[in-house]
Amino acid sequence: MSVQLYSHSKSDLEKAVEIILSKAKEFRLPIDSSEEKPEDLISQNEAAKFLHISMPTIIDWRKHKDLPHYNFNGRFFYSKKELLQYGKDNRK
Repeated sequence: MSVQLYSHSKSDLEKAVEIILSKAKEFRLPIDSSEEKPEDLISQNEAAKFLHISMPTIIDWRKHKDLPHYNFNGRFFYSKKELLQYGKDNRK
């Protein structure tokens, strides 16, 4: 294994630091509009209240009527946006 040592002047190092700092100041993370806020997920109980339905009804809709939901270790969560879209798409 060989070790190489480099010797740089103080001015070279200062220039390198200036370049790095100027690039860091200009750096911006790209922000997609959907990434600005994480999706607003609500619990099953909150979703039932949001839809003005009973807990048995929301469970039935989830099981038999393709109500959009997320399952995290047996706990069910719902997106308000998806619930509103589901309601619009399934009007009688």
